[in-house]
Amino acid sequence: MGITTQVKADSASADTRWMYGHLLSNTGRHEEALAEIARARELDPLSGLINAMEGWFLLHAGQVDQAVARLREAIALDPSSRVAHKFAASAYIEKDLLADAIAETRAAHAPSPSDTHSMALEAWAQAKLGKRVEAQIILDQVLQFSRERYVPPYHVAILYNGLNEIPEALTWLDRGFEQHDPKMVFLKVDPRWKNLRSEPRYQSLLARMQFVP
Repeated sequence: MGITTQVKADSASADTRWMYGHLLSNTGRHEEALAEIARARELDPLSGLINAMEGWFLLHAGQVDQAVARLREAIALDPSSRVAHKFAASAYIEKDLLADAIAETRAAHAPSPSDTHSMALEAWAQAKLGKRVEAQIILDQVLQFSRERYVPPYHVAILYNGLNEIPEALTWLDRGFEQHDPKMVFLKVDPRWKNLRSEPRYQSLLARMQFVP
């Protein structure tokens, strides 16, 4: 049974809807993704996770204001959601609301001090505020973590890209591909990479990931 057939068979399942929407969003099929996640929210309107994922899909689709609104709803529903806080941080970075972005990364980081995604997003925001020293300190911490345990190369690449160290960012993305980092599924649509989209190495990586440009 194919994925689409299975979704139709489980059309009353909110989880099936948002998970299928996740696949569609990651591959750039934004209109379809948003339709699926909207249906999931109709089925389970009080789910903080579903509201957060809708905000993430809206951000992927370039609908930043709508993403911020939905993520605020998600946080209201579940103030402890690390996912919602991290997605909100990404949305605030897109709106250049960098102090708000840092606040969201710290809300995500507080219950999980080893969360390298929230650390990477904070470093990005700090760097864009001109606080390169603070961003470098976070990078050094994450690199130290990577010597002690597994750290997704994707997160290290975000740090280097935020610091505008493009060759290093691309090297870590290549490493993410080689290591089968699951976070690489966001490569095509995560706004953290929009500055790299004309880079030949980035385009080559998309091709290796079998993402249609």
